[in-house]
Amino acid sequence: MPDARRLTVALVALVGLLLTVLGAWFAVTLGPGGTATFTTTASEPLVVGPSILNRVAVPVTVSARSPRGPVFLAVAAPQDATDLLGAARHQQVVVAQLPARTLQLATTGEAALADPTRLPIWRATGQDTLLVSQQDAPESVVVYPRSPGPVDVTLTWKRGSWFLQSLMVLVFGLVAMVLALGWLWQLRRAAGVHPDGAQASGHRTHAGRHE
Repeated sequence: MPDARRLTVALVALVGLLLTVLGAWFAVTLGPGGTATFTTTASEPLVVGPSILNRVAVPVTVSARSPRGPVFLAVAAPQDATDLLGAARHQQVVVAQLPARTLQLATTGEAALADPTRLPIWRATGQDTLLVSQQDAPESVVVYPRSPGPVDVTLTWKRGSWFLQSLMVLVFGLVAMVLALGWLWQLRRAAGVHPDGAQASGHRTHAGRHE
């Protein structure tokens, strides 16, 4: 087999290994229920924008816990949430990080945020837990602790098919890796101990001349 083909098969084996590891990680992380969770701890009122909230068309459960008391949660149109927060000091979710499964936050604003719990802009509200159905996307969720202090926030997405898809990636990668390694092993056996087969062929020719 030419070197180019040998290199291609080796790359297929490497890609198969990566897919196997990736599929196994997602399968273990998501579990049979296909549940993805991302967490963070906010020190200010927090807004989760549509770039995170509506990234996939799956309902999102937003949970918030504070040792100081209940946490107000509300969903609104993104522009309404932006207008509300304005120059007030708050945090926003910038990106969901893998494999850590954490939410990276950025802090902006200086002014104190007035109590937003009774405003008429909210499409839905909740205390400590709020389910966002995605039917009215794009949307933003505002997390407002009624008492100042750190708030542990968790976003949870759930879709059973994600677990099956992870298993499919795992199986596909495993099959590709096994087949590629099998081809390389057969090549090595056919060529003797030398990968290119040149010296093994030379030994056979030399032995033939002595006979």
